[in-house]
Amino acid sequence: MQVLPNQLVELHVETNSGLEIYRTRVEDAFDDLLIVGAPIKQGVLVPIRIGTRLNVQFRVYSSVNEGRYNNEAIVEKRFRANVPLLQLRMLGSWEKIQERHFLRVPVSIDCLFEVLSEDEAERTPQSGVMLDLSGGGFLLRTSRPLQPNDEIRVSFNLKDTQITANAVVARLVEADAGFDYGICFVDIPERLRQVIIKFVFQRQIALAELTRDDRD
Repeated sequence: MQVLPNQLVELHVETNSGLEIYRTRVEDAFDDLLIVGAPIKQGVLVPIRIGTRLNVQFRVYSSVNEGRYNNEAIVEKRFRANVPLLQLRMLGSWEKIQERHFLRVPVSIDCLFEVLSEDEAERTPQSGVMLDLSGGGFLLRTSRPLQPNDEIRVSFNLKDTQITANAVVARLVEADAGFDYGICFVDIPERLRQVIIKFVFQRQIALAELTRDDRD
């Protein structure tokens, strides 16, 4: 498995307060070294020390190698070019890891989102409709063009709970009037994921009852 520049990756770091997951981008890759952007959280540079061991994960969306891959690494150097960077020494080989599969149900839920890859000053809320939903993501219909790996922050309501989470565009789905977008949640709080899973389960039961009534 080869990692290329501009690949979005996650750095999984154990801290005193538990596991932290930081999303960043590969700037360069050669042999067993990765150069990645130093992660930023809430506008502040995350201080990851030299010598820190961490896991690097990334998602492949192609039909051939689709899946999530993991490798262990150590922070070998911190330096600054145009942006702060980390040099990671990979300690093993890339291994495909098992992902959870979530039940997905059809819905029609209005949502708002903003594209995080744009300059913060230029971001404006965009509207869309969720066509299906699961604990892992959703299918989005919107007039706003998106590209694979675009990062977004989405907000929507499920009954009395407002869900706000970061997500990434996983794939383009051809539709009658252009494209819909398969979206994967990223680092969604587990409490909110459980709200979604409960909603999806209840929705599945309701749809099954409607189907049974139609047959009767």
